[in-house]
Amino acid sequence: MVLFDKLVITNHDLKETTMFIHKLTAQVHDTDAAGVIYFANFYRMAHTTYEAFMESIGFSIRYFLDEAPCLPLIVHSQADYKKPIRTGDKLTIELVVERVGNSSYGLAYRIREHNDELVADLKTVHVTVSKKTSGKMPLPADFKKKLLEFAQND
Repeated sequence: MVLFDKLVITNHDLKETTMFIHKLTAQVHDTDAAGVIYFANFYRMAHTTYEAFMESIGFSIRYFLDEAPCLPLIVHSQADYKKPIRTGDKLTIELVVERVGNSSYGLAYRIREHNDELVADLKTVHVTVSKKTSGKMPLPADFKKKLLEFAQND
């Protein structure tokens, strides 16, 4: 079962942050021979959260594939793994829009266990690329506006 929601929090730095929350359960096919989540599957979980987030703001991946003049391609990613996860573990993935630029945006994902313990931090940077020229292009204005609703406020 997949659940998601929008949450506004104030963190320890007293900055208001709007985050997208996605919940899922670690599955057998996510694990490696040692019985823990294979590192690359943290990216799959993050991308599943990203797709749910995009759908929730009205810009599904399908929209970009079929209708938009551009594609939001990932040009950078990084991950830090804090603790192993096993099959059946209940996870919460918090997605925060860290930065919105002219033609790019940065996302942060915090993956937590049911007890709120942090198990992984991931980041991705996306650039909008023209379908016609394959060059970068500005974020569509309506899409940028939606991203800014989730952007960290400094």
